[in-house]
Amino acid sequence: MSDSGKAMLLEAKDIAKSFGGVRALDDVTFEVAAGEVHGLLGANGAGKSTLINILAGAVRPDRGSLRVAGRDVATGSLAEARKAGLVVVHQELMLFPDRTVEENIFASVLPPGPFAFIGRQARRQKVEAAMHRLGAVVDIRSRLDDLPLSHRQLVEIARALCAGGTVLVLDEPTSSLTQPAAQGLFRAIRTIVAGDAGVVFVSHRLDEVFAITDRLTVLRDGRVEGRWLTGDADIPTITRAMVGPLADERPRAGAAAKTGAVAMELHGSAPGLPEFALSLREGEVVGLAGLEGSGVSTAMQMLGGIVPVTGTIEVKGRPVIFGHPSQAIAQSVVYMPPDRKKGGLWLERDAVANIGAAAVKRMGPLKWLRRRSLEKTAAGRMAQVGVRASALHEAVGRLSGGNQQRVLLGRSLEARPRILLLNDFTRGVDVKAKAVIHGLVRELADAGLAICLTSSDLEELLDVADRIVCMSAGRVVADRPSAAFDKLSLLALASAAPEHTPA
Repeated sequence: MSDSGKAMLLEAKDIAKSFGGVRALDDVTFEVAAGEVHGLLGANGAGKSTLINILAGAVRPDRGSLRVAGRDVATGSLAEARKAGLVVVHQELMLFPDRTVEENIFASVLPPGPFAFIGRQARRQKVEAAMHRLGAVVDIRSRLDDLPLSHRQLVEIARALCAGGTVLVLDEPTSSLTQPAAQGLFRAIRTIVAGDAGVVFVSHRLDEVFAITDRLTVLRDGRVEGRWLTGDADIPTITRAMVGPLADERPRAGAAAKTGAVAMELHGSAPGLPEFALSLREGEVVGLAGLEGSGVSTAMQMLGGIVPVTGTIEVKGRPVIFGHPSQAIAQSVVYMPPDRKKGGLWLERDAVANIGAAAVKRMGPLKWLRRRSLEKTAAGRMAQVGVRASALHEAVGRLSGGNQQRVLLGRSLEARPRILLLNDFTRGVDVKAKAVIHGLVRELADAGLAICLTSSDLEELLDVADRIVCMSAGRVVADRPSAAFDKLSLLALASAAPEHTPA
């Protein structure tokens, strides 16, 4: 029985797993009670992904046992895990981009027998019920490619609900969601566990973990570092258990920032953003803050040459026209996209190819690509962004989400920007990796780069940015030093209609 007196729904006992002599999990025991939201925490490399893959049946442990609702479950079988009611929603979305929302969700639901079928009307009702349960307002006939990343995340979760899981593992489910969307998801999670299901909630956003979970388990270096009732723990305790004192060494921006000349100015409009003006200065970190639909993503894409601008762009005082990201890069303006899987990395290639791609443009037309030179270049960037040297020749898709994000940052830096645009720059990254990236951003700004960044975590913007430009409904509602805001005031500005915001 759990501390709450409810029966254990999931019991994973003495789980051990090694890869090539490296111990990923060392006798880990993890349990989830019926009606419970259990937080699974740990830095990148702590063993969370391995444990999740074992629960999903994608990886067979070297030893250990797995039980769901009191019944033994064969490990190493996706079918057996699904049959037992174990459903995993992975951080990297596994959807069909060219199919509709309805088709994606219903792909996980099989007819009850070999000659049975499910009518279109019944299928549509089931899909609409799943989306309604999540509080999502989405046309289920829309193609997935036409949806923003936040809605695609909700489609993935709805698909898991339609599969009828009794234990739902959510791996970074809010990584692409705004705070209001995350709150809607939390309400859905509470509805799920009210029916005596169990939810494993995996997130690097500790404030959300404390808001939604009942119990916490922290992994570190493949071992269970501690277990707590959520009400008996606090963020400093959990942070120390995860990564030690490094997590508390975040840079404080704003107060000592020294800015130089104007590096870039934009005055113009784009579809969905009727009017926008922004200036970026050398040595300054500017944070664009806003909720979904505020225009923040469009503004970043305008700066980076992704979205055409009707108006003017100046770089170092000279007018430029960006019809393509390559034209922006030619002016030393480099944009890092938020979706590393869809628009950022070659997941099947190694870091040498991914980072080296940024250096190819600088080579002459008759130059040979020298593997040794590319390896040296990639190794230097990997060290700069804090990725272990042994990962240099691994397929990037096999790295953790945080390390993938750092490889993407390394490639952006290899393009040698003077103006760096980081869109949701620490998406899916753990506390320790965030500290490394935050420090690197500060170093780059101190070296004279002009940096503009966004984050779905408003508190992160307050920590990192020197100046914050807050947007609401396609308009700038505030442009002030970050020290002038706190999280509540920033959220209030981002949530209010522009005509109701203070000057």
